[in-house]
Amino acid sequence: MSSYEQPLYDCQTPSLDSTEQSVVESIDQDRMWDSVEKFSSLTRISGTSGERKAAEYLTTVLSDHAVSHTVHEPELYLSTPISATVTATDRTECFKSAKTVAFSNNDSVSGEVIRLHADEEGDSVESLLDHSLNIDDVAVEDKVVVAESLIPITEIRALAARGAAAFIAIHPHDREPHEGIISPVWGGAPTFEEKDKIPEITVANISGDDGDKLDALIENNPSLSLTVSTTVDTRWVRCPLIEAEITPTKTATDEFVLLHGHYDSWHVGVTDNATGDAALLEAAIALSAHADQLTRAVRVCWWPGHSTGRYAGSTWYADTFAQDLHENCLAHVNVDSPGVTDAVEFTSRVKWMTAAAPVAIGTITDVTGKQTQTRRPSRAGDYSFNNLGIAGLSLQSSIESAVREKRGYHLVGGSGGHADAWHLTTDTLEKADPATLKRDTAVYTIATYRLASSTECPLDYRLTIAEHQQTLATLASGAAMLGLEKEHKKLTETYEQLSKSVTEIYERGDHSFENLHSLARVLTRVNYVTDGTFEQDPAVGRPPLPALASIEQPPRDEDQKRFLACGARRSYNEIIYELRSVLTQLSAT
Repeated sequence: MSSYEQPLYDCQTPSLDSTEQSVVESIDQDRMWDSVEKFSSLTRISGTSGERKAAEYLTTVLSDHAVSHTVHEPELYLSTPISATVTATDRTECFKSAKTVAFSNNDSVSGEVIRLHADEEGDSVESLLDHSLNIDDVAVEDKVVVAESLIPITEIRALAARGAAAFIAIHPHDREPHEGIISPVWGGAPTFEEKDKIPEITVANISGDDGDKLDALIENNPSLSLTVSTTVDTRWVRCPLIEAEITPTKTATDEFVLLHGHYDSWHVGVTDNATGDAALLEAAIALSAHADQLTRAVRVCWWPGHSTGRYAGSTWYADTFAQDLHENCLAHVNVDSPGVTDAVEFTSRVKWMTAAAPVAIGTITDVTGKQTQTRRPSRAGDYSFNNLGIAGLSLQSSIESAVREKRGYHLVGGSGGHADAWHLTTDTLEKADPATLKRDTAVYTIATYRLASSTECPLDYRLTIAEHQQTLATLASGAAMLGLEKEHKKLTETYEQLSKSVTEIYERGDHSFENLHSLARVLTRVNYVTDGTFEQDPAVGRPPLPALASIEQPPRDEDQKRFLACGARRSYNEIIYELRSVLTQLSAT
């Protein structure tokens, strides 16, 4: 029961079969809470002794329960914020809450302040990263730019390109700014061609209270100059990455499900993500005890480098095992921030790709009795497998929106919406709850079990095709304005043919993952990425059908319209080609 009298379950008993009930009963709440308590005393910044102690603990527990596992030691490109100071250049004022961020310059700079005001940040993780600071007509060279924001990644890069000396973000948290990272490069380490995408700028964050103080100072002195000094440790670091594998005992198969989450943290990071690490342990133990019921293997991974390397651990794994993942991984399940105190609902923070909706919705309903809904995954978290075309799901519970509003919480990217926990020193043990963690772990474990025990493909790609068709319909007007009616019609007809073919396959009962493999990969990629299969799209928002999304509202300038049409025509051709290739393969099924 939560502290505000809302139930963790909306059903008397879970609606599970006998094997699933046995899986849930294998989850030991006390053992899991012991793991959370252990991690609550470890600062698990990647590359530190705290992270290694956590890795040693995880492997000890796995060994104690005879769960086969491997410890990889990748070298990751990480950027660890150490300290920051923000002072009036005349030393009349110092803002003590200042922190720097991962991949900020390691520097001390001074400049005249320019105060900007950001657009509303919206209601999603992507809106935290992509909102505008309205800098187009502002001279920012050599200036210290100040705005209320979290980390507007795209705008920070634009400020760096235009020669701004520094950026100071005023955070909505009154006492302490949230930790963060400014690089859009997914995985931390850029390719040789991407190396200039890491912005060269000095960045500091300050609390809301210090922001009020700074605004008063600016109002009294419009020509105020600030000095921003940062210390950041950016280098290659070797880190443990733990991979457990549960192999079916009665079925020989190369197919597998990837269950994963990060075990590094900001500070002690109880809800982000010590609770998730404990959940992964219990899931591994429970699924291992039921390996005779599996038709696919389950790999369970604990990632380093999530926080200071923009998902560096999962990106290394995606790169290193790319062929195996592409050929054999049915789906990935990301475990992040389960078990938050008062997180009683499954509506605002859940996210899964449409094909996974029957598994995700069915599991949440059957285990908890709670209502839920499909939400599109943002380009965040350890969704490092989009380019490979692998369907992903995350079943995050959350504190109810009315409760968050009543408590004055602002929008955050994790911790069940707990704004006094996410990426803060106050993400401590009391922010988590054992019973909530047991429920959430059951949800994640049963979802993984259902993915790994079905004989056919449990993902419904008919739903994905319908989603694409709905998105495509919204682009018809823009296509016509750009003279692309013919291309739009061809793609629409191709989706109609694909829908008919795939529906027939499901109705015949021929929907094995092997038969649907090419379809699954292409549909996921078309809806989530624009870069290559073995590349990583940047950590910025990706709308549905991203290669075509910009045609929805064409520019007025004639040259700009033609430039847009040129690229869009190529995108239409590419998508039509990919889908027709899939149709050819399906016709042989």
